Parts: sequence; C-alpha cells; structure tokens
Amino acid sequence: MIEKYTGGAFETNTYLLSSSGKCIIVDPGLDFEQTALKIKNEYEVVAILLTHGHIDHIDGIRYFDVPVFIHEQELSFLEDDCRSLYRLMNLKLPFSKEQIDIRPIKDEQILHLADFSIRVIHTPGHTIGSVCFLWNRFLFSGDTLFKNSIGRTDFPTGDAFKMKNSLKKLAAFLDDTVKIFPGHDEATTWKWERKNNPYLKLK
Repeated sequence: MIEKYTGGAFETNTYLLSSSGKCIIVDPGLDFEQTALKIKNEYEVVAILLTHGHIDHIDGIRYFDVPVFIHEQELSFLEDDCRSLYRLMNLKLPFSKEQIDIRPIKDEQILHLADFSIRVIHTPGHTIGSVCFLWNRFLFSGDTLFKNSIGRTDFPTGDAFKMKNSLKKLAAFLDDTVKIFPGHDEATTWKWERKNNPYLKLK
C-alpha cells in the first residue's frame, strides 16, 4: 500500500510503502514530528529512502532510528547546511551524520527491504546525487520530475545538462503504465508526462 503525507513550508510529499505491518518512508520532510509519531504507532518502520538531501526531504529523519538510504554522491548534504538549504532557511542541521545509520546507495542498485524490491535510478540534475526509486509500476521521483514540470537546477550542485540526460534516462526505463509520485504536487503517469510535459521534448 502507498500512503502520502504532504506538509511543511514547501508542501513536500512524503510516501509510505507498507506491507504486513512494516513500512518504508520516502523523504520525511519538515514539521514531521506528529506524523512520525502516527507512523510509529501504526507500523514498524524498516528504512528511510531519500531522493536527495534538501531540507524539505530529509528533516524528518531525526525522528526515526532506522537505516537511511541516500546516494553516495549526496552524503555531504547530511552535514552541509548550505547544500541541504538549511542555511537558506536560516536554520542549522538538526542532526549529525554520526547520529544516523547512513547506507550509501548506487545507480541500478536493488534494495531488498521488508517485502519490497526497489530499484535505484540515479538522476542528477536537481542535485548531484538525486535519485528516483522504482517499485513495480510506481516511480518515486523526488524533485527530478513533477506533473508537467521538472525540478529546479539552480541550487548547489544542480545542473541543467545533467537534468536533461536524466530525463532521457528515465524515458529508457519507463513505460506508459508507470505511475509517478513526485516530491511536490500531485501524482501523474509516464504516459501523461511523455505527451504533455514540455521538458520531455528530448530531441
């Protein structure tokens, strides 16, 4: 089952993948304390997956004591308040790397967690270590791909050229049946994006 929680100053989407009383959390964001309590009361949290290291996608990891999976090129975001955008919000990182059970991940890695097998797709552009997570016909795209849009590339380590290549990479992975759960705004499908997203004119 997939559940969505939306909140924080940036209206970030956090997703739960649950099965048999266990769950995986994707991108626990800002103002997450009460949601974290609710989740822990209902599920055994097995792991946290991070699509990238920005404040509105990582802040909630402090409320859990579980492995945190993030791309190996994104590790510095968990100790750099500039890259993670905490400084932009006039905030300091609320945790240290030493307090977190960090599990670096790589492109094409398959994560076997609880009843789930999740594929890591490295999609740099929004940040250097941005990833999407593919589970069955569901893509958790973080800030790489939104409905009718894409993520910004003007933050630290962002790169418009890499973003274009990442979109081409997704086009090679996905078919029209894939449903997309982005880091912001509403869900969409690859079929819709392929036909309507102006940033997917890839030639």
